[in-house]
Amino acid sequence: MPDKIAIQKLKEKYGTVLKLTSNDQSTTTYCKKPSFDTFLNYQNKYNDNPHEAILFLFKECVLDQENYDDEFMLSAGNSIVEIIKKDSEFTINATPQKDEFKKSAALIRAAFQVDPYQLAIDEFYKLLEEALWLQKHTEKRMENTLMTAFAQTFSN
Repeated sequence: MPDKIAIQKLKEKYGTVLKLTSNDQSTTTYCKKPSFDTFLNYQNKYNDNPHEAILFLFKECVLDQENYDDEFMLSAGNSIVEIIKKDSEFTINATPQKDEFKKSAALIRAAFQVDPYQLAIDEFYKLLEEALWLQKHTEKRMENTLMTAFAQTFSN
């Protein structure tokens, strides 16, 4: 089990660090939140084999190289999925279709010049929310500019 300094270093490197513990408190691990790319791979694998997809998600997010039993990995993987669902709650549809993810990624890429597929899922949704606000603000500004231009043109 890492000490506080090691945990702080993990937080600096990965942002949010999740502490996942078994029901009997005997097993504990630390995980990072998955990147958007990891989440898309998880979704693709989930269609073929949900069991393997959850194990994949856990293995991609775990920050140590210890061996865990399947039951703990499945439980921890399901916990990560639940956290992802909470991170995406602001959207109307909690499980958007693949092309909606691509549209969201394009919006983030255009607004912030970052690779959205490398972001942690919570950061992805935070940036998406900000990008949507920026888009709405830009449209409002354009609308006001056009109204002013029309008013000046037709008032003379």
